[in-house]
Amino acid sequence: MRGLPKLKVNFEYEKKQKEKAVKIPKAHTINLGKVRKIVLLFLIGLFIYFSYVLVLANAIAQKNKSLLATVTTLSKKLDKASAGTTSYNPVVGQYLANFLTLYYSSSDSNADSRSQQLSKYLASNITLPNNVGNSKMKLDSAKLNGIFTVDSVKTAQYSLVVEADGKQSDMTVNVPYAQANEKLTVIGLPYVANTIDSVGHIGTARFDKTGKTINDSEVTAKVVKFTKQFAQKYVSSSTKDMSMLMSDPVGLNGAVDLVTLDDSSIKVTGTSEKPVVTATMTVQVHGTNIMQVQTIRLDLKKQSSTYFVTKFVQA
Repeated sequence: MRGLPKLKVNFEYEKKQKEKAVKIPKAHTINLGKVRKIVLLFLIGLFIYFSYVLVLANAIAQKNKSLLATVTTLSKKLDKASAGTTSYNPVVGQYLANFLTLYYSSSDSNADSRSQQLSKYLASNITLPNNVGNSKMKLDSAKLNGIFTVDSVKTAQYSLVVEADGKQSDMTVNVPYAQANEKLTVIGLPYVANTIDSVGHIGTARFDKTGKTINDSEVTAKVVKFTKQFAQKYVSSSTKDMSMLMSDPVGLNGAVDLVTLDDSSIKVTGTSEKPVVTATMTVQVHGTNIMQVQTIRLDLKKQSSTYFVTKFVQA
């Protein structure tokens, strides 16, 4: 059948795409056992840390307490020491002199004004006895014997010449007082006392010859020779010239003449590299007959074949 057209059929097939599998993320599980261990270790660490801090704080507190006790003790010692003779100054002397002049100057006519003026010097809880001021008194002279402590209280002792009813009397009195910087207060009425005896043995010589002697005779001989040369230069040379021999130079520039410096008076201690010398020499004031014995101490340092004076003290 020629007349029939040819049919052309195209068959197209849609390819089926493969579906991709959806990946579901794995869930993170918490291990409670591990968490408990971590928390426990953290708490233990905190406990150890705070225990350490507590121990450290306690140690610091104890140290501070000890330091405070030391400071308190030193302050008390300083207060006690400051009450000695070195605590005197013109303010103290003038204050107590004015007080004694007023205290031992009285008459019937000035009793009231005297009491009012004395109240400025006396501690507020001190009351003047009624019998004070009944006789006519006048302070003729007052000499300060010294300032010391009685029962930890600063006390000034005076030798007085007091005229009472026309008759002079010598008396020694102690005056207790307190001091804070420039402020002073009499904290006890003057009382008659024995004159203080200042003679005593409360210390040792400034240059105590108890050091270990150098046994090397050669070193000792060199040190003795240097000491004699130094002493001669010291009395005859200027301070400027002594700078070659000393770290802190000083020279008398002929003010005195060296009379004697015996080997027997020279003692050498210390070490061969740093010897210490104490010696006694006799000098004469230049142009006079005045003789004087002086003790010197030399701290030496070895330099090559000679020595250098690092410290020079005399007494």
